[in-house]
Amino acid sequence: LGDTYRRVSTSVVVIRARGQEVTEDGIVGFKEVGSGVLISADGKVATAAHVVQQMEEITVEFLGEEPVAARVYASEQWADVSILQLAVVPRGATVAKLGDSEPVLTGDPVFLVGAPYGLSYSLSQGVISARWAPDTVTKEFPLAEFFQTDAVINTGNSGGPMFNRAGDVIGIVSHNISKSGGSEGLGFAVTANTVKSLLVERN
Repeated sequence: LGDTYRRVSTSVVVIRARGQEVTEDGIVGFKEVGSGVLISADGKVATAAHVVQQMEEITVEFLGEEPVAARVYASEQWADVSILQLAVVPRGATVAKLGDSEPVLTGDPVFLVGAPYGLSYSLSQGVISARWAPDTVTKEFPLAEFFQTDAVINTGNSGGPMFNRAGDVIGIVSHNISKSGGSEGLGFAVTANTVKSLLVERN
């Protein structure tokens, strides 16, 4: 696992986004920290839509590299997935393979790399707990097929990659179901095939 982590970690990014909204008290700014993964050599990064949509300023950080400006290239909020376009691709970055999520089975081992609570490049591992067809888990994201996992997911993991043990991206982390606000072992990642069919193949 450590060897695979070191190989794929240079494809993972920390995303820092800023936006603002008009409220009764005037204009209020807000920030979002999330994760993402480089899926093409020309600078396309897959992430969760709720991290980046409606944001005015987005920067992306690769491991050991300077922050890079990014913009939303394509988005599907009903599946909670977006593709960012980077202004430049750092020399040390590597492209992750967006794998085929169809053969993945319940019980298969997976691992996540992300920035829970802003703690960059944190690794967590677990298994596929279940696969959920679109419009079964949450009404917020009716177009997404989800993998459920017991790998630890917290705020900041959103948008980060779910890898199989070969190091292929099989999902993009979306959310967890929690009564405490922290991880309770009910995490959900949008399957890679959903990302491909809704965003990659259409754009």
